[in-house]
Amino acid sequence: MLHPTLRLNDGFKHTSPNLKDDVKELQKLLKFKGFVIKVDGLFGKDTEEVLLKFQKDNKLVENGIADPGTWSALQGTELPGGNTYIETTYPSNDTALIKQAFEAEKYKTFIVSSAQNYKFPASVICGIGSRESGWGLALKPKYPSGTGDFIKRKFPANFRTGPLPPDGAGFGRGLMQVDFDAHDFARTGNWKDPEANINYGCKVLSQSHSYLKQKTNLSGNLLLRAAIAGYNCGAGNVLKAINAGFDVDYYTFGRDYSKDVLNRAGWFLMKGWE
Repeated sequence: MLHPTLRLNDGFKHTSPNLKDDVKELQKLLKFKGFVIKVDGLFGKDTEEVLLKFQKDNKLVENGIADPGTWSALQGTELPGGNTYIETTYPSNDTALIKQAFEAEKYKTFIVSSAQNYKFPASVICGIGSRESGWGLALKPKYPSGTGDFIKRKFPANFRTGPLPPDGAGFGRGLMQVDFDAHDFARTGNWKDPEANINYGCKVLSQSHSYLKQKTNLSGNLLLRAAIAGYNCGAGNVLKAINAGFDVDYYTFGRDYSKDVLNRAGWFLMKGWE
């Protein structure tokens, strides 16, 4: 089982007390390996020093950080997908994400199928659904037929005469929050159907990925990050940010969209979503 990435000062009340149980698990594993260490759930200098010794002994990157590779070495397990992994800082027992994972499980067949079809990790799709709608828990009403994003916009616009869509619901439609103004699917398509909604969301992500791959020199994880950012603010805005020397998240909501999605994706990955 994977765990969140841990580093110096995790587990303390003034930093990240929600990670205390994971720090304890790390310390227990190090103790099991024969190291002298106090199991208190606090990642202090002593824990960092012991971890550095373990990393050196096992020919790992000596950074004092319990990343997925270090966790796997401690547990004697393989990383999901070989050496490809997504890190997370969310604790294993995060209450909100556990609830969202329970909801996502209802749509697992659709998530995995669409992810495979568009060649993305299922964990990334889980991360987007988590950020966008909490897998339906954050929508009004809850679940696939609900909407989100009720922030009023300038009007008149192409498909509305008022600050909200004609039906009075939010701009974000369904589990993947397909935008009413930007996508015909959100206005006339079967967006309330979870399978159709998830598949369309994956299609939008794929189009963003293809556009930015063609227009930039990005590759690997940075290209994936850019594509995810494009899902939120439009691939054109991501390109605009890149050309201006800004981070790919510059025009996303909160300026952290792709980072947060991947952080959530890492949590889903350690729960078995590959």
